[in-house]
Amino acid sequence: MSREGSVYVYGVLAHDDAKSLPEAGVAGSTVRTVRHSELAALVSDVDGGPLAAAREMRAHWRVLEEASGGTTTVLPIRFGTVMESEAAVRERLLEPNEERLTVLLRELSGRAQLSLKSHYDEDRLLREVVDSSPDIVAQRERVRRLPGDAAYYDRIRLGELVASQVERRKQADAELALERLEHLAVAVREEAPASPEAGFHLAFLVERERIDEFSTAVGELAKEIGERTRLRYLGPLPPYSFAEANLTAGSAAWA
Repeated sequence: MSREGSVYVYGVLAHDDAKSLPEAGVAGSTVRTVRHSELAALVSDVDGGPLAAAREMRAHWRVLEEASGGTTTVLPIRFGTVMESEAAVRERLLEPNEERLTVLLRELSGRAQLSLKSHYDEDRLLREVVDSSPDIVAQRERVRRLPGDAAYYDRIRLGELVASQVERRKQADAELALERLEHLAVAVREEAPASPEAGFHLAFLVERERIDEFSTAVGELAKEIGERTRLRYLGPLPPYSFAEANLTAGSAAWA
């Protein structure tokens, strides 16, 4: 029997994999499944009121990560997705997207996402860039020799040279990461940096049996890149970057 009332949706998995569910979801609500055919949506009840974004986003991720432990594949649904009833989950999410969801689950089975982000020590990076570029060194000396007003355009040129070399160094580090790691993954996605200090943000889809090999390669990459950037390595994770289902829920409740 279907329950009445709004439900929060976390993700979709094969019904046979929905054996051990996380105990609590957003707002401390109990996580359960809504089934259609061989699919199951992870959901919990919500009262329709506002959610505390930072806290509930952590709860959203925790549900997905706990549900995808071991070998279970979970297709993540975007944070904040609320539908008006269990019937809506079946009729506007699972049923019309059944074929696409089934294909995605099959394609992602036995694989996990491993994410690698770089965050730069800007002072160290700038020193390395300035000291290693003859053009920048020469332009800096020119600025020092000129009186203040006369050096105006030369200072602009110096800033442009530094910014260009910084971007080149960051791009070179991203290319090095791809060179060292891409062959160990099934697929790779490049995500947009979250801040000016951030460098590359790469998501790798990796066979679970190769995770240890991949992790060893990340450790070697960290030694090779050196101290100018700090690497943050996350995973195994649900395939956040590889589960683009192009779903259509047909309702304003799809958020």
